[in-house]
Amino acid sequence: MSVGLPPLAVTQAVCSAFAEGARVTEVVGPWGSAKTIVALQTARALDRSLLIVSRGRAEAEGVFEDLCTFAGESSSALFPAWEVLPSDVMPPADDIMAERMNTLERMAAASKAGKPLHVALPLDALLQYVPRADRLFEPSLRLRVGEEHDLEELIGKLVRLGYRRELMVEQRGEISVRGGILDLFPISSELPYRVEFFGDTIESIRRFEPETQRSVESVQEAFILPRSEKDLLEAHADGSGAIVPITAYLPDNALIVLDEPLALAEEANAIRRQVAGNRFFMSWDDALKHLDSFARLSLAQLAHDRVSSSRRITATMHAVSGWTGNMAGFWRQLTEWDKAGYRVVLIGHTPGERKRLLELLEGQGYRPGHDRFDLRVELGRLHAGFASTSDRLAVLSEREIFGRHYVRRVRRRFEAGESITAFSDLRTGDYVVHEIHGIGRYEGLRRFEGKTGDFLAVRYTGGDMLYVPATRVDLVQKYIGDENIAPKLDRIGGATWARTKKRIRKAVHDMTAELVKLYAARASEEGFAFSEDTPWQREFEDSFEYDETPDQARAIAEVKADMQSPKIMDRLVCGDVGFGKTEVAIRAAFKAVMDSRQVAVLVPTTVLAQQHFTTFTERMADYPIRIEMLSRFQTAKKQKATIERLKSGEVDIVIGTHRLASKDVAFKNLGLLIIDEEQRFGVAQKEKLKQLRRHVDVLTLTATPIPRTLHLSLSGIRDMSLINTAPNDRLPIHTCIETYDESLIQEAILREMRREGQVFFLHNRVQTILSVAERIRKLVPAARVAVAHGQMHEHRLEEVMSAFIRREIDVLVCTTIIGSGLDIPNANTIIVDRADRFGLAELYQLRGRVGRYKHRAFAYLLIPGDRIPTEDAQKRLKALEEFSTLGSGFRIAMRDLEIRGCGNILGGQQHGHIVSVGYETYAQLLREAVAEIKGEPLAHRVMPPFDVAVEAYIPEAYVPSEAQKITLYKRIAGIATVEDAREMVHELTDRFGKPPAPVRRLIDIMRVRALGADAAVKTITATRDSIRIEFESPRIVHKAKALLTEQFGRRVTFSGGGRPAICFELAQHDDPIRCAGELLAFLAEF
Repeated sequence: MSVGLPPLAVTQAVCSAFAEGARVTEVVGPWGSAKTIVALQTARALDRSLLIVSRGRAEAEGVFEDLCTFAGESSSALFPAWEVLPSDVMPPADDIMAERMNTLERMAAASKAGKPLHVALPLDALLQYVPRADRLFEPSLRLRVGEEHDLEELIGKLVRLGYRRELMVEQRGEISVRGGILDLFPISSELPYRVEFFGDTIESIRRFEPETQRSVESVQEAFILPRSEKDLLEAHADGSGAIVPITAYLPDNALIVLDEPLALAEEANAIRRQVAGNRFFMSWDDALKHLDSFARLSLAQLAHDRVSSSRRITATMHAVSGWTGNMAGFWRQLTEWDKAGYRVVLIGHTPGERKRLLELLEGQGYRPGHDRFDLRVELGRLHAGFASTSDRLAVLSEREIFGRHYVRRVRRRFEAGESITAFSDLRTGDYVVHEIHGIGRYEGLRRFEGKTGDFLAVRYTGGDMLYVPATRVDLVQKYIGDENIAPKLDRIGGATWARTKKRIRKAVHDMTAELVKLYAARASEEGFAFSEDTPWQREFEDSFEYDETPDQARAIAEVKADMQSPKIMDRLVCGDVGFGKTEVAIRAAFKAVMDSRQVAVLVPTTVLAQQHFTTFTERMADYPIRIEMLSRFQTAKKQKATIERLKSGEVDIVIGTHRLASKDVAFKNLGLLIIDEEQRFGVAQKEKLKQLRRHVDVLTLTATPIPRTLHLSLSGIRDMSLINTAPNDRLPIHTCIETYDESLIQEAILREMRREGQVFFLHNRVQTILSVAERIRKLVPAARVAVAHGQMHEHRLEEVMSAFIRREIDVLVCTTIIGSGLDIPNANTIIVDRADRFGLAELYQLRGRVGRYKHRAFAYLLIPGDRIPTEDAQKRLKALEEFSTLGSGFRIAMRDLEIRGCGNILGGQQHGHIVSVGYETYAQLLREAVAEIKGEPLAHRVMPPFDVAVEAYIPEAYVPSEAQKITLYKRIAGIATVEDAREMVHELTDRFGKPPAPVRRLIDIMRVRALGADAAVKTITATRDSIRIEFESPRIVHKAKALLTEQFGRRVTFSGGGRPAICFELAQHDDPIRCAGELLAFLAEF
């Protein structure tokens, strides 16, 4: 779908000029998105492909948005520039390479098919050479269903194309082989492919989700381009014509459009200075020579010197004034346009925004589509609004009406975060905890002749070995405790482990009792039950410009359900930086205000208060909601006025620092308290908040929860929502640890400036921060450098931060004042000086200030080159480098527990307890204690052992990797229902091919154990001629006895006494697993 507009008068003039033989036509006067519309309408009228060259990345992306809105996404493309310098050793980011390769592929296909394609690109992408089409496509592979390929030869070809063989395909450029299944992720593809062979024949090709590894759709072919554009260029940059300008991919009759030619010439000079002499780039003069063979259109808002032999046309247009929420001014302008006979097109970027615009218009008496006034409301994105006097046309978006500024987000898929359990992957040498025998050391998987299946080998004191069958892997978990203290190994069959658990169970019980009493008192008090969602709430949520991730949608639903309950809410929302926690809070705040309740948003710093104030104000601009701020950025007079309005109920939402907890702050009707970045508040500040939060719903947001919070939530004392899925366009942050090197700093800053980004340089010493800033200015003279720290006057600090947000500063030399939730999408490089002095969670928060947009972010952790960091500092830095994937906040928090020795979790003496039994066992004891004190039954489902002499394991030929086998054994051990077992078979078939008999038996055994758990079975034992099922109590046996006898006759017998049991006689060819399953499925009905 695309938005249609009538031909502009200037377009008709341009088409006439080209029809009369003009090669270069200049148009002066088009404004904002009118430039894209003129170019697009001209190309369409002439039936030509279109290439629009803009000054930089942001401008090109704006043009691309316009093309998608007015031409449709299927005929529009973006060709971005590399985000690294040509001299960098580091290759361009995969998302940049993917979009470039995808666009080259589409341009070549469109040119061959004679179908017009509309392409937007920044100037540096025009100046950069690309591989010639034959050099790009000749080595490429096209795989089709039904074709024959030798798998080993095919893998060799893919490796020569630059693809990397991995155990599992998660990122572009990776391949993986499992039996007759080949997984591959082409560089130009949105999703990876799963190619399944039958012999040498391709039986099927499926796309799959890298996050779940599950197939999503079948296709007939897969096209694989070479992995690295940079490698192709280097291989052919010998002057033989193998590298060409991007225009070589265009048909001869294509239309080239230069957006603001003077600005392009100026930018070309800046690029020339950066890449002088680089063989991958051409000069602006050379580029113009290549463009001379095409029809060319220059578009400029203001007049400039005329190009010789060009035809000049003037357009009468102007920018549309931004009313920034001044609706009275907008309605006056609309009335004037109506009287003047204008056609007005309003563009909303989401269905909710479009619906809201329609409601606002109807509220003023307009009926779009039904009035004499030609007024339309369309769905799309507009770079910048404009009005054309000669065409009596105005086109504008909510940006002009409400003053909003949105970050472009293209829906694409990248590596997602991992679940909280994934970080506990088991490696040989790790300490483990066996539920019965205690702490041992994992020695790997073992197979024994004459024994069926795999066994986990665990070494105990004295060298004793315990071999745990893979079917009982649920008894073993990874030990997490203090990395500085090696745990003491237990003895198999010894009483030490049982005594240790008993001692710690009592200590945990005593420590938990007081805490639970405190929370129980809060839970017993009835709070305010908010109403169901109003129509305004639904509209407000529809106007969110991004797609909610599944985790984010779940968190929103859980928060709203809590608010609608009479129980006082106390929920923790834990999500990685930039994963959408703020939107959860905004929706909760809106819901509270809809029920005439006030909202307090508590943040740790004045800078973050300012940013949240801006975010909340922009999000709620369409609604009559009063939002104010309370922080030291404001004068005493302003603070006093805000406090008065809070007392009178005039203020709906207040955003502030711990100033909110002061005695003079009172609310008329407080209904919701939102605490952001909880880990930044001290104990004393939290004590002050107790009174504030006593009778109101509380929502806490954090990326790296402090241990106390983590345990409160994991133990069930507090509710927790986990947002663990990255937005679709987010990339992992490239993290590297380096010694302090000024050439590296210079390179990092220049790289970021080249892609029009900004840099945080973190130096946490106020005494020397000015001299560091001066050094940065000398290193990069072209950079605009400013300083920000907590000891600055609040108004000066506000000015600096506002200038940085407005992109008037390139490098911000700052202290950790930027560490709290600042969201500046254009800042994508952070350099941390003396990174060895920071804690792990703090480093993680600091690194999270970048990478909040779709471009790859860089984090440089600088350490002194003349001294060795402490052991703990080395571990922290290595952990941060290791956890560079998205969604690592929880993993960081857990690793912090290991490095710091766990600290005070819920009470002063708990550190020693975790060292004694490990984190997982401690958490289980904690959950049991909480349930007992609350008087709640603990849902502890016991899976009965099933002793049966059959081959049940994962063969090495099916899954070669031991790490993957352990993960799958854990997953299979987690089967809790018959549906889980069926789903596991589907997943294994999809990922690894049809499961062999030992794997099917393994899953069937777990399915039978799950049925046994439902029937309160104690043990299941199968011999050659019978099955014996023992029960915890005789109830089910007595209840089902008559029907079992009727169903199975003499084959079933019963025994009572201390061990009630059912015995089932097996015939000669009976499958014991199938028979046990049928028997237990029958019992499940009782």
